Amino acid sequence: MKKNAGYYVLLALTWPMKFFPLEFHYIVADLIYFFIYRVFAYRVDVVRENLHNSFPDKSKTELRNIEKKFYRGLGEIFVETLYFSFAPSDKILKHIDVDYTALNELIEKKRSVIFMAGHFSNWEYSFVLAKNVSIQVYFVYKKLSNKAFDEFYKRFRSKFARPLEMNESFRQLMHDTNNNIPFASLLISDQRPLPHEIKHWVRFLNQDTPVLLGTEKLAIKTNSAILFLEIRKIKRGYYKVNLELLEEHPKKSENFDITTRFMKRLEQSVIKSPEQYLWTHKRWKYKRGKN
Repeated sequence: MKKNAGYYVLLALTWPMKFFPLEFHYIVADLIYFFIYRVFAYRVDVVRENLHNSFPDKSKTELRNIEKKFYRGLGEIFVETLYFSFAPSDKILKHIDVDYTALNELIEKKRSVIFMAGHFSNWEYSFVLAKNVSIQVYFVYKKLSNKAFDEFYKRFRSKFARPLEMNESFRQLMHDTNNNIPFASLLISDQRPLPHEIKHWVRFLNQDTPVLLGTEKLAIKTNSAILFLEIRKIKRGYYKVNLELLEEHPKKSENFDITTRFMKRLEQSVIKSPEQYLWTHKRWKYKRGKN
């Protein structure tokens, strides 16, 4: 497929980053933080409303501290993604520690696996776990409206996993299932559904929250075991990936149970490190009983 011209411009602008250490680029991250937070106040109203409603017992000072850490982390995620898009695989792996125990146990059983993850910490790094996995790993993603950035991120993700556009995911995973080909597929599963897609609500961060059920349905259709994937920042530039068994036999689960348990587990991660969640998203745009 022919690349968008903007893609090559983006490559040319970011390619020199590989000649400087990551620590140098955090100077840029600090500048990004200053401009998006202090100068342009990018979605600050949305962030403050989300934090206030999610943590009603926290003081204004505590919420402002979370807010500042969140915006600083946003700048770091941006430069890290650009930097590691050109960095060799061995350098990337030095920054990310993965516990494969739960995954390897399922692979030994010749099971397919679906990872359920949220917009937590630098979720773009999640696909790095594919490096030491013996089965095909897919990174299911929603196509970006900006073609240049869509192609750029696809290039970044394909370093380790095979990017799979959301509209293609069902067909590909069913093909593998029908041909007895074990796979592992990563899906970011905490997106806000469209009004006509809302079939179920959960209590998430003290708010009634509509959820998408696509990952749960896909797991049931393909009879894939489900692992909760948490990627947590340990310190600047370094991350830990934890995998926890959420459901080994999805066909035996009750309707909505998998999604509900996923959101509950994600909530635990957010409560522990609230600054690492994506607060600029209008996650609670739709209200129960009004949409």
